[in-house]
Amino acid sequence: MSGLGLLRGVRVVSLEQYISGPYCTSILADAGAEVIKVERPGAGDPRRTYDPRLGPEDDYVSGGFASYNRGKRSLELDLRQEDDVTTLRHLLAEADVFVCNNRPGSLERLGLGVPALCEQFPHLVICEISGFGTTGGPYADRPAFDSVIQAMSGMSSLIGASADSPPDLAPMGTMDLLSGIYATLGILAALVQRNRTGQGTHVDAAMYDIGAAFLERPLTLHEFTGEVPTRGIDRFSPVGAFRAGDGGWISIVIPTDDMWRRCCAAMGRPELETDPQLDTVLKRAERMKDLVVPALESWAAGMTRDETVAKLQAAGQPAGAVQTIDEVRHCPQLAHRGLFIPMADERLRREDGSHPALPHLPLLFDGQSAEPGLVPRLGSGNELRSTTGSDVTP
Repeated sequence: MSGLGLLRGVRVVSLEQYISGPYCTSILADAGAEVIKVERPGAGDPRRTYDPRLGPEDDYVSGGFASYNRGKRSLELDLRQEDDVTTLRHLLAEADVFVCNNRPGSLERLGLGVPALCEQFPHLVICEISGFGTTGGPYADRPAFDSVIQAMSGMSSLIGASADSPPDLAPMGTMDLLSGIYATLGILAALVQRNRTGQGTHVDAAMYDIGAAFLERPLTLHEFTGEVPTRGIDRFSPVGAFRAGDGGWISIVIPTDDMWRRCCAAMGRPELETDPQLDTVLKRAERMKDLVVPALESWAAGMTRDETVAKLQAAGQPAGAVQTIDEVRHCPQLAHRGLFIPMADERLRREDGSHPALPHLPLLFDGQSAEPGLVPRLGSGNELRSTTGSDVTP
């Protein structure tokens, strides 16, 4: 369990697999909630077997499972068996939150549809995470994974070098993680209401809704202009990346005239401030690739990436190095913030005595960060079968 006690005393039961549901409950676990992860006997969450894997072959830890499931208890239940469904009901009677990211209709098939749950457990906050929501609609029965939602939400249409290049994807898991975050917000809001009224709430988190809402800026631009934003130039914001002399990339955005003046001052090119091709934000956005970026690269040709960033920042112009993943992992700022927590699991001890470290809940509370617990072995919480109450009618 987490070192944070913000949600101490909150019990979460979760029918979860893959990423969106597990990431939601991992946030709750990092904040101190007790999370009981219900898994299929003998197999568990499919991500338990994903590569890469570390540790002994008969007791390994999957990288695809570890970061979303640390600090939880694993309970094996075969929900095709009535006795195990009854056990789940007993757990829900003692729980505060129930999370499910199975396809819509799966709870109904178990006799655990939301109306029945609300009637039997009026205190319970119920959160369903699904591709397209639980209220019907033309897409309601479609299965959905992260890449599907990236495509349908419009995100993929915006990722790529130009409008003529193929649409691309953000890193896999982007929409899953975003859905888990929004689901967590809904759960916490529902818990606040329950503290006031005593009544639980059904939180319906649809990945498609969430993905589309996340694209609020291009959707807003479309509403205001009628244009369809696509890959390549952003006509309303001068944003892009350029290379320094050492080949390193720098990301820059110049959204105001004041920032453009700072940028020109850093380059020692004051004449660019009044260049008729670049004297408005919209003109600079249109000419970002063929005029602004070449000017920046000509100026930065004799400097390293980090020297270039430093000069821009000294002039008051926001700019950032495009860091590789290993640079992020060893960044001194993130080390200062304590973002990466070693996985305190003897199965994962390296020869030098160190353990792999993964990012935890990226928030500090009164200066304190989360301390996620161990990655649970399948069935490590099976003792819960014998500790659930007996006062729930199946």
